[in-house]
Amino acid sequence: MNYFRNPYVLPIIVSIVIVAVGFVVFSQFSNSFSVRMSKTTVIKELRELNRLETASFTIEKVIDAGTSGNQFAEILFGDRILLIANGQVIAGFDLSKLSANDITVKDHEIRLTMPKPEILVTTLNSQETRVYDRRQGILSKGNKDLESQARVEAEKAIRQAACQGKILEEASKNARQQLSALFKAMQFTTITIAIPEASC
Repeated sequence: MNYFRNPYVLPIIVSIVIVAVGFVVFSQFSNSFSVRMSKTTVIKELRELNRLETASFTIEKVIDAGTSGNQFAEILFGDRILLIANGQVIAGFDLSKLSANDITVKDHEIRLTMPKPEILVTTLNSQETRVYDRRQGILSKGNKDLESQARVEAEKAIRQAACQGKILEEASKNARQQLSALFKAMQFTTITIAIPEASC
């Protein structure tokens, strides 16, 4: 039987040949253009990130600040403020601290020792932070800086709350996930990331 007389056989053979040729060309192309990341390249890529933000907490605190004394003194000379503070704490890593000794690259294997996670930013949301109550004594002249002082205390309280909420642990966990994905995109197959414990 002559298979080439069958109208369906020739198109199938041509398709198989095209796929085979395409596979060979693609394989040669991939081999000739495969990227091998050096230690210098990895350090450059990481340092260009500069600061890696990996955890963000939004926290609300009530701050009671001002004079303290007995009830009579407060009625006459007291000056107290009740501040509803809303702020954000961002934690992550300062990648400018990385050195060549922190990275080992061999073929498709990479080992990285990160700097300690740290609090990078603590800010108050000015639109969400407001004075809930302000009480001044009958003879009080008032402290014009009291609200500013309360805002400073609010930033400290929000930072402390984030630390108690283990924001640095969250930053380390997220950094390991993000960097692993980055290194996989760089074609590394064996990835080891060491992150020191930190406290704030």
